[in-house]
Amino acid sequence: MKDILDFLVTRVNGKTLYTKELVYELEGGALQGVYSDQISFSNLLYSKSGLRLDMFIVSNEKIYTIGEGKQRESLRKDFSGAALFRYELALRKSTGELTGLFRFISASGTEVPSEAVVSGIRDVRLEEGALRLTEDQALYRDQPAGDGSWKAVAFRSNHRFFLKEGKLHYEYDGVSFDVDPLTLERRVSADRFPPFVSAER
Repeated sequence: MKDILDFLVTRVNGKTLYTKELVYELEGGALQGVYSDQISFSNLLYSKSGLRLDMFIVSNEKIYTIGEGKQRESLRKDFSGAALFRYELALRKSTGELTGLFRFISASGTEVPSEAVVSGIRDVRLEEGALRLTEDQALYRDQPAGDGSWKAVAFRSNHRFFLKEGKLHYEYDGVSFDVDPLTLERRVSADRFPPFVSAER
C-alpha cells in the first residue's frame, strides 16, 4: 500500500488531465457518440488502512442519430456536464490487497447517466511504473438505444495511471455488457468503445 499511496501523492493528487475528442458508435452504427473531458484528481485522504480520492469530471458528451448516408441527423442525448466521483479503498488483512468502491457523488444537469452508480474496485497494483486497477459496475445504468428507448448496461473497465514524457496520463479501457434487469445476467454488448486516454498538459 505504501508504494501505491506514494504514487497517488506524488503523481496523481492535484493533477488536471484532458481527453481529446473521441468518436464511438452504438447500436450497430445507428447512434454515434462524441466525447471529450477535463478530469481533476483531488482531496486525497489516507490512513494506515485505506484511502480516498476524488475525481471531478467536466465532460462534453453528445449522442446523435445516424442516417443512411452515415451522417448525423439529430441530437439523441446531451450528457455534457460536471460530475464528482470518489474512490474509497481499504487494505484487507485477509489478502493484503486494496479493494473498495468507486461511486457517484453529485453532478450538474437533470439527466445524469451515472447517477446512483457504484462500482467495485479490485486488483489495485503498481506494474511497470503504472498504477492499475479494475472496476466492475454493480447492477446497471441506462444507455440510449437505437429506437429512441433505453437499455440496461454495465461496464467492466481497466484503469491505468502512467507517466509519459514526464506527464501524467490516465487510461480508461471499458467493456460494455447488456444486462437483464430481472436476473442481472450479463452478456457482452455489441457496442464497442475505444480506450479513453487523458493527459496532463
